[in-house]
Parts: sequence; structure tokens; C-alpha cells
Amino acid sequence: MRSQVRSGIHGIVVSGSTGEHPALTIAERQRMYPIAMEAAAGGCDVIAHIGSNNVRDALELTRAARDVGVDQMLVLTPYFDRMKFHEVQKFLDQVVSIAGGPVIFYDTPGITGLDISEDQMVTLARDGLVSHIKDSPQNYTRTMRMLSNPEAPKVLAGCDPALLAVLGHGAPGSIIGASTFVPELCVALYDAISVDKDLPKALAIWDRLWPVLNFMLLNGYVALAKAGSGLRGLPMGEPRQPITPAPAELTARFAEVLKASGVGPLALD
Repeated sequence: MRSQVRSGIHGIVVSGSTGEHPALTIAERQRMYPIAMEAAAGGCDVIAHIGSNNVRDALELTRAARDVGVDQMLVLTPYFDRMKFHEVQKFLDQVVSIAGGPVIFYDTPGITGLDISEDQMVTLARDGLVSHIKDSPQNYTRTMRMLSNPEAPKVLAGCDPALLAVLGHGAPGSIIGASTFVPELCVALYDAISVDKDLPKALAIWDRLWPVLNFMLLNGYVALAKAGSGLRGLPMGEPRQPITPAPAELTARFAEVLKASGVGPLALD
């Protein structure tokens, strides 16, 4: 995490999807929040993912995150039963009443089965439940409409293939798993497109970042995030079952992708 802070990352998500939250116990996730706060030491925001497959655990995680003073919370709705919108509202109201303010809504219909409309997103923002969304539905039309709608929650790019385009259309930031081990490329892309408004520079960085993202998307995102960290000198162990480690041959191919993108060892303490 300190290497990410040094790279200029603005925020760290704790126990997110690339962090394998479904494979962690509630106690493990609760323990991660204060560790992240200590490691960040004010150098970046700490965003606690408090989503779970049931309301009870999500609320328990919300309390734990609040008690250690995280900067923001990211929430995935319970994802076994397909919730109705009024149930989403009730759930988020419970979360917000504990968190003390609106949260980042993790919008990923492939997991939750929810297809929340633009108008419903506006309702969640108007009711003080959601400030931002991690936009991962791969519905570019709705994404563009929300980016153009001042009443909608702020959109954070959460779909890797659309990352450059969503940032280019005004999203204030992104949450993607690859930043765990290539933070400097993610920061450079953000700075080029969102701060400097330099499209040619952003495209040159995207030409380095996209092959990394694409290889992960095609061959196992979580396993390769772990493998990529190890290749950069920051071993993070093996994924938890049911995900299996990237095979040696695949890791070797990934090493070549990273090399071609100019990605070398991370600067460590």
C-alpha cells in the first residue's frame, strides 16, 4: 500500500473484488480497515468496501469501518437474491444511517442481477443515499447519460475497457483492480486526461495500460493481479479458492506483457 501512496494514488479500496472479499471472513475484513488506515497515514483516502451477500454482515462491516474513521465506504448490495428497487433503498438507508453519510454504490449487474436505471440512480442521490457509483455495468449509454446529468451520482469509472473514455468524458476518478500493482500507469492516465486534458499523452499511456488490462480480463483478473504484484517484487500469496493461481506459463506471458508496457519492479521500502 505504501508503494501505491508513493505512486500518487488518491484512494485505496480495502476488501474489494480484486481483494477477494467473498473469500474473506467478516473478522478478516474488519481487521483490514485499521491496517489500511495505518498504512495510508493520511497519504491517500481509505475506502472500505462493506458489501456482502447479506444485510447483517454488511451492517456489521459498516460499523467497523465507521469506528476506525475510513474516508468513504463502497457498498455492493446483497447479491444472492435479486432485490427490488425499494429493497435497495431500504438497505442503503440502513447503511447510511450507520455510515453517517452517502456512500459509493458498487453497480455491477453481472453480480447483483440489478439493472438500476438512470432515474433510480438520481433518486438514490436525491435521497442522500449515494454520492458516487463505481460504474461497472458495461452499459456505456447509461454511463454517458449519468455523466451528463448533474442530478445523478458522480460516476467513477469501474469498467476497465471504458476507463479512458469515461475519464475523458468527465468522470472524477476510477476504481479498478489493476491499480493494485500498476498504480503509476493508472495515476499517469488520470493526470493526463483528467488534469492536463492532454489527449495525445493520455492515448500514449493507454497504449501501455490497455494490454495489461486486456490480458487480465482474458486470462483471470484476480489471479493475474496477484501474479503481477509478485512479478513487481511485492508477493501477495496465492488467491483463495475457488480461484487458483495463474499457471507458470501464463505468468511468464504476463511478465512479457508488463515488460512491453515498460513496467518494472515497484519501489519498495
